[in-house]
Amino acid sequence: MRYVESRVEEFNREETYRIYVSKALQLIPQNKYLAKDYLDMMHPKKEDPRSGEDIAADVMAQAGLHFGEIKNECI
Repeated sequence: MRYVESRVEEFNREETYRIYVSKALQLIPQNKYLAKDYLDMMHPKKEDPRSGEDIAADVMAQAGLHFGEIKNECI
């Protein structure tokens, strides 16, 4: 069974490569290109669903930093 799974995976990789190359060659005369690289299609990067504010707050919390109000005191 592992042999069959391996062959199916190999076939899918080869088919993806053939489709990518043929589409790229079709777009060349139109001065266009594929936005995704072949490696990005094969191994997509995991995206962080958090917002920028959430990420910044998490980094600050892990570093032990916090926002505080500045008191204006007259000397």
